[in-house]
Amino acid sequence: MYALQQAIRAVRTNWVASVATITTMTLSLTILAGFSLISLNLNQVLRDLQSELEVSAFLAPGADSSGLMADVRDWSEVQSARFVGRDQALAQLVSDLPSLEQASTLVDNPLPDTITLRLFDPAQTVEVRDRLLARPGVADVEDGSDAVATFLALNDALRVAGSILIVVLLGSSLFAIVNSIRAAIQSRAKEIEVMRLVGATHRFIRAPFLIEGFLLGLLSAVATLALVVPGYQYIIARLGPELPFVPFVRDPALLAQVSVLLTALALLVGLVGSAIAVSQHLREEV
Repeated sequence: MYALQQAIRAVRTNWVASVATITTMTLSLTILAGFSLISLNLNQVLRDLQSELEVSAFLAPGADSSGLMADVRDWSEVQSARFVGRDQALAQLVSDLPSLEQASTLVDNPLPDTITLRLFDPAQTVEVRDRLLARPGVADVEDGSDAVATFLALNDALRVAGSILIVVLLGSSLFAIVNSIRAAIQSRAKEIEVMRLVGATHRFIRAPFLIEGFLLGLLSAVATLALVVPGYQYIIARLGPELPFVPFVRDPALLAQVSVLLTALALLVGLVGSAIAVSQHLREEV
């Protein structure tokens, strides 16, 4: 209780440094939380894109569609295969784009017969595409591997940028904590010296400052969550109806996990920063 009371008193006494530290940490944690949520949503889009990825083989005129269908259905990579005739494809296109209905009656159907495959593992898309192109009667193959590759590259770039940002922001937060604890130590320098003279242990001297760092981290985490959680919910509530095709992350368990990790990170930074400041002071006094 003594250590807790001293920590609360230090936060109140050095309120300028405390507010500056909490503001710095809150800003850093908010940016980190934003990057984490963007990464989660990008991963969700990527998973959905991969799960819906299909390989379409366009057949040449006169191709043996029945034989090719029977062949590809036996491939171990293929989860399902569907044949779409050229007339069916044109009817679907006109249904999707009614403005083409009149034009479709004036020209011959330019669409080819198509075999659409869905794979068990999207990573095998390139291998299946090459096998299809080697089959007689297959004029061309289209797949979404380019889109997946683009998302993967974007995700990798975001991960690298996020890692660099984490180091920079956590470094600034750690620096703010160390300076705040140093200010508290300087304000209690005479009291600490008296405690040392009467035989107080290093653990007893450290305890109030470690708790102070813990409290600063906790307050920063609370302020960050108070900004991030309602802000994220507001953003997806506004963007959801406008972008119905984007699978925004709404899982409460996943968002709770992000909140817990963010809080743990803030507490860890607070404890480590205070431990560094106190250790430096005690070494200087030796």
